[in-house]
Amino acid sequence: MHAIDPLFDWFLSATLRGSLLILAVLLVQIALGRKMPAGWRQALWLPVLFVLGSPVLPRSPLSIENGWAAPGSAAVYLAAEHISSESAAPAVPMESAPVRRPIPWATVAGWIWISGAIVALFTGLVSCWAALAGFRHRSRPISAELHGEIQNAARACGLRRVPRVLLSAEVPGPAMAGLFRPLLLLPAAFEETFDGEERRLILLHEFNHVRRGDLLANGFVVCLQALHWCNPLVWLAFRRFRADRELACDSAVLASCPGDDRSRYGHALLKVERAAHPVAWRLGFLGLVGLFGRGGLLSSRITAIAGHRRANPVWNLAGPGLLLAIGVTGATRAQTDPAAAGGETIQIETKFFEVLADQSITFTTEAVTHDPKKGVSVFSIDSDVIEQIAAIPGTDLLSAPSLLTLSGNKATIEIGTPKPDATGKPIFTGTRLEVLPTLADGKIRLALQAHRTEQIKDGGGTKLSEQDLKADFTIAPGDMVLVTSLNPEADQASAPIKRLLLTVQTRLGNDGDLARARLEKIVIPSIELRSASLTDALAFLREKARELDPEKKGVNFVHIPAVDAPEPQLTVSFKQIPLTEALRYFAELSNLELEFGDSAVVMRPPSGVPDAEAQPSGKASAKSAVVAARIVLPQVEFAGAPLPSVLQFLQNRSLELDPEKKGLNLILNAPGEPLADEIKITLTLRNVPLSEALKYVAALSRLKLRYDEDAVVLSRE
Repeated sequence: MHAIDPLFDWFLSATLRGSLLILAVLLVQIALGRKMPAGWRQALWLPVLFVLGSPVLPRSPLSIENGWAAPGSAAVYLAAEHISSESAAPAVPMESAPVRRPIPWATVAGWIWISGAIVALFTGLVSCWAALAGFRHRSRPISAELHGEIQNAARACGLRRVPRVLLSAEVPGPAMAGLFRPLLLLPAAFEETFDGEERRLILLHEFNHVRRGDLLANGFVVCLQALHWCNPLVWLAFRRFRADRELACDSAVLASCPGDDRSRYGHALLKVERAAHPVAWRLGFLGLVGLFGRGGLLSSRITAIAGHRRANPVWNLAGPGLLLAIGVTGATRAQTDPAAAGGETIQIETKFFEVLADQSITFTTEAVTHDPKKGVSVFSIDSDVIEQIAAIPGTDLLSAPSLLTLSGNKATIEIGTPKPDATGKPIFTGTRLEVLPTLADGKIRLALQAHRTEQIKDGGGTKLSEQDLKADFTIAPGDMVLVTSLNPEADQASAPIKRLLLTVQTRLGNDGDLARARLEKIVIPSIELRSASLTDALAFLREKARELDPEKKGVNFVHIPAVDAPEPQLTVSFKQIPLTEALRYFAELSNLELEFGDSAVVMRPPSGVPDAEAQPSGKASAKSAVVAARIVLPQVEFAGAPLPSVLQFLQNRSLELDPEKKGLNLILNAPGEPLADEIKITLTLRNVPLSEALKYVAALSRLKLRYDEDAVVLSRE
């Protein structure tokens, strides 16, 4: 995967969501017509801007995504027979000559998109700079009378600072420019063209743009338009956004006038249009916020000014309600996080088989789903079918990966090794499984993608054979299914055609039960220890577990000693003992309790012993708790490290690994004895959430762990 691919994936998702939301906003505006005040018409575009520009969308139980139905299953009886090899696709060649690979069109499209966005944004910046430079070239000073009018208008709009003013013959018409330092642009003949009252209304219009934050919003819109340059719906939406912005500003000006100035304001608008000269092409990306406009925009504004009425007070409630409804349903993702599913842990056990395609597999099933586009079928089976598959001549059990994850969390596992191709470039060969389980209404929806890559010999060279299985289905916990592709990829001339089969079974359970079940599969051939410290014994088990774990995940061990207790010494001799049994004996000999968790196996003093454990306090939904849970540390290894150094390391790693690059603030508030530098931490962990690492550090330090909104605090309180 190229670095541009995830960025392009985000763009496709954002532009698709944004397009649907644009259509929804346009339909709402058409349905309500002139009944909706101009200010709320413009506000409806805010969720669109958020969707088009946000890298992450919040989850909501009211999101329209929650209504997308999972694929169902039909109740039928059938036999899965041999699929003709005539439909098999040839393997990807990998000869000694340069490897011929399919063109990565998604990556190519991604580079085209990002290149277009860079060109569009660069063009906008250059045109803005060139336009302002041209304006300044023929600028002239303003009169004292105009300066006083500008100050009065700025005060009337509630501006703390009077914007800078540029009077120039090059300016096409009254407008505002700039982002953080507003610049009022006025044509050279501004005083001669308009009378005093018209000038006041025009200045009120421009300064209302500043008061409402339209300049910053306009800069954001210009960047989004450059980013989504290839989406015509986005261009249409931003044109409507700018039109609604001008209508909202017109309405604000008329609402602030004590009398009925509709006629005078409309005439001023027409005079601005007649006096404005054509705008040069270089202003196309400048995005001026101004009074002048042509064609349909001018006509709609005149109509709106003529029919201006004060907004009905009902809109003070209806407007926010409508905006909230569009935002919550259209600018959010489906609620698939663990909290929505009760925080359930899901274990997914799989087996990958390769079966010769000329062998038939016949069984009776009560449910099947079939996706003809992907060529994938899903069958409901039982353990007898697995035994039938394993007994077929020529069948290979490639791997049996087992995944442990939470509902709504994607899990990935790879089993295989990188092998060099003809050019020496390493290519992963083996099995990769990526699965996203979601628990809802007692059922588990699985979106999985399995990929099998292998090298096969072909004469004097080798070829790369690849098979993919992509499926999305819903099953009950404990049920077992068979997923198979109807279009296996293999080379007919050099190797027998094989069909990839994947069996999947899911189970629900808490972290401890599932972690214990996983560790029971690890059997250690021999353990011989003579007066070994518990630290050394756990280090031995850690190394053996990493070596013997079928899932190649290894095991994290945490030893939390009792206060002032000497380290236990162990003398044991075991043969062919499951890891769980070895740990149980180690705990009994050390007078410790054994706790199985998904992140680590913890040995701690019995619960009646003081300071046996430190439970985190504070709200689990606090911002710091959420950040700590989403950051996963690849490796943590401390050997007698001072506590302040440990916390500094974890804080630095949180900043590096946080997807949002915000990191976590860690505060140590532990006056008294022992001093913070005298607290030594010995801890070895791999692939654990930062929240788990902090919990163990707090336990080893015998400090309390508290999650606040903006920081995590370790204290003696």
